[in-house]
Order: sequence, then structure tokens, then C-alpha cells
Amino acid sequence: MRKINFILSQTDDNPKKSYDYSQFNQLAKQANAHFILQQCWLAAAPTIVGENSFASNLSNGQLIVLADSAIVANKIKLTQASLLTQLQNLQISNHAFRECKVTAIVVKVQVKSRPKPVIRAPRLLSNHASNSLRQLAEDLLAKNKGDSPLATKLKLLANKN
Repeated sequence: MRKINFILSQTDDNPKKSYDYSQFNQLAKQANAHFILQQCWLAAAPTIVGENSFASNLSNGQLIVLADSAIVANKIKLTQASLLTQLQNLQISNHAFRECKVTAIVVKVQVKSRPKPVIRAPRLLSNHASNSLRQLAEDLLAKNKGDSPLATKLKLLANKN
């Protein structure tokens, strides 16, 4: 972030080139504020809860937290009072978190969609392959004098076709 700010704060010597970085500066400020908000949430929340949730937004003192599952959302709701106390203590004690004035926590479950599993068509053996497997099974039976579990399995595989 410092490198980006340094690059944007430099002025160009060429007067024909005038760049307007105001939109980018606003975006960089929002990204920095969001990063600080997430760091504040991670510092206050228990490790497991912090790993499975995300501080989404802070407006009018309401922190919106997106939880990965209903279990995490319930854990946040049950420990909401202690989390608010920890967030307020962090705001007082840590200079970086002074802008994170949280008075309420709103929890939302972030649903993740799973793609449908791909159903693969069964693969079939060619006639040549099944004949080769039968021949191998018969050779094994002849070698082992009629007692070979591998030969039995090979015959089953060859007959599947």
C-alpha cells in the first residue's frame, strides 16, 4: 500500500500528461479501511471464528460479518457481547483500530454454491482387450493348476463387456 501511495504522490514533470488519480486514491483508501476492519475483526474474534468469517462492512457502528456456515454464525451470535467488548477495547488500546467504532454486530451466512458432480460414462473394454484378459486368465489358471484368484478377477473383468 505504501508503494502505491508513493507512486501516486509523485508528480509528473511533463505538463502535457495530467493524470487524475482521485478514483484510484478513493479505491485505495477503501481497500485500506477494509483491510484495517478485517484485521480488527481477526484480533477480536477467536481463531476458529476469525478463520471462518469475514468482516464485510462497517456503517453507522454496525459491523456486518459474513460467516461461512450457520454454525459459525451461531457462535458469533452467542458470543456477541464479549466480541463487542473486545472490539471496543481494541479501539481504545490500539491506535490502528481507532476508526473501527463498532456498537453492533450483524451476522449473515455467506452461502457457497457447489458445482454439480460430473457423472462420467463407464469405460468399456474393446474386444481385443477383453480377449487378451481372458487369455491371460487362462494362462494363469494353467500355471497355477486351476487355483488363481487373480485369474478369476480377470475373467470377471473381461466378461463385463
